[in-house]
Amino acid sequence: MPQPARISLDQLLSAAQGLLESHGIDGLTMRALARRLDVAAPSLYFHVESREDLLRLLTERGLRAFSDHLASAVAAVADPRERLHILADAYATFAAANPQLFVLLFGPCPEERLVDPAVAEAASAPLLDALAEVVPAEQVLSISQALWSLAHGYTTLALSGQFRLGGDPRAAVHQGLDFLLAGLPVAEPAPAR
Repeated sequence: MPQPARISLDQLLSAAQGLLESHGIDGLTMRALARRLDVAAPSLYFHVESREDLLRLLTERGLRAFSDHLASAVAAVADPRERLHILADAYATFAAANPQLFVLLFGPCPEERLVDPAVAEAASAPLLDALAEVVPAEQVLSISQALWSLAHGYTTLALSGQFRLGGDPRAAVHQGLDFLLAGLPVAEPAPAR
């Protein structure tokens, strides 16, 4: 009978995220993780089936943290347009604090690394909810994709140090967001209850 592992899944995932941030996705190997946790590599398999399974679990954990980060950033803000600006900043802030995790979450994702759709939907909820108050329901998804592209493009360029011409790129994101919001059709107010 196998011996119980000395580590918990949460410890394993925390160590994996630390290794991911310090060495990138290629440096996140099962051997390196076992060394970091001071355990034998086979003991990791009490918790994960494979490296891809580890990356899937890390992605799910990261999406939950991302979702919580966005939701807490806008929790006390009533105005949906203000929430959209705060979400753009929160998106970039999360990426700056967790650059390698951000790449794992929003980079190429093989089929075996796909997470529970409910987890991914929760990460999108703050943006979709704010937009639902601003635009007609049938346009929420397409407009959310445009706004996400703006925030993601800025964040990706900022992480890779591509803003070399000066100016204030984050202010430019907010200006672009204002331009997009100014051109949006107005949603019908929800009926009173």
